[in-house]
Amino acid sequence: MFGSRRRRQRELDARLRELYLLEEAYGRYGQPPPALPSPPRPSRGPGFIALVVVAGVTISAVFAMQPQIFPDRVHELLGTTPERLLPARDIPSGPGEFSFMATQPETGDPVGYNPCEVIEVAINPDGAPADHQELVETAIEHTSDATGLQFELVGTTEDRDFESMSMDDPVLVMWADEDEAPDLADDIAGVGGSYRVSAYGGATERYVTGFVILDRDAYDDMRSDDMRQAIVDHEFGHLVGLGHVDDPRQLMHERGGFVTHYGDGDLTGLAELGAIGCS
Repeated sequence: MFGSRRRRQRELDARLRELYLLEEAYGRYGQPPPALPSPPRPSRGPGFIALVVVAGVTISAVFAMQPQIFPDRVHELLGTTPERLLPARDIPSGPGEFSFMATQPETGDPVGYNPCEVIEVAINPDGAPADHQELVETAIEHTSDATGLQFELVGTTEDRDFESMSMDDPVLVMWADEDEAPDLADDIAGVGGSYRVSAYGGATERYVTGFVILDRDAYDDMRSDDMRQAIVDHEFGHLVGLGHVDDPRQLMHERGGFVTHYGDGDLTGLAELGAIGCS
């Protein structure tokens, strides 16, 4: 037993030396992650109803050595295996359309969040409607049920800087006006999207954090509970990686207002986004 422990210790020491060499080559992974670059302004077309939304943005960034960014290598060195937090969902079949915000350069597979990590969400309640927590909790439930991704609402935040986020920031949900978020101009009721990163050397890209911004004036005037929830759900669809479609039967239709729940195409895309491997 004692000899076995000593052999195990030598193996761990060797693996830690390898990690040290990786640190020296790519930077200290104990340092705080750098801030993500500000996203460009997404384009939009003219709108005419409250559910008009702007497609979420995704930003690429390359970071120095971080355990989260080189998980496969770290797990290999430490002899561990990542496991999903929730089961992957069966991918439904149907005629509905779906699209992805971004795909992997080499394979064309969708970019998504890591299903082995919790997606933390924080709400800035300034200017939010009275039922804001219920709206967000319901959107989290709908999106988790459709993807198999695990979310956690970690509370409230005073942060409103959605254009300069760090990798370890929780997803930011807030209500704003067009002065603070110019993409909410005209009839735009919401903006949603995520930041994506790729490891040094061109490894698989993945989302690490993001934001959902709702128009406070639109919510002040909106009386339909179904529509209020549909807009938040739509933006959470963007958050996890769904793009717009031309199919009016889908919640991710750009003009919106035709349905107030995820359609068959939406559900297929969401299941595919949740079925990607741990990274």
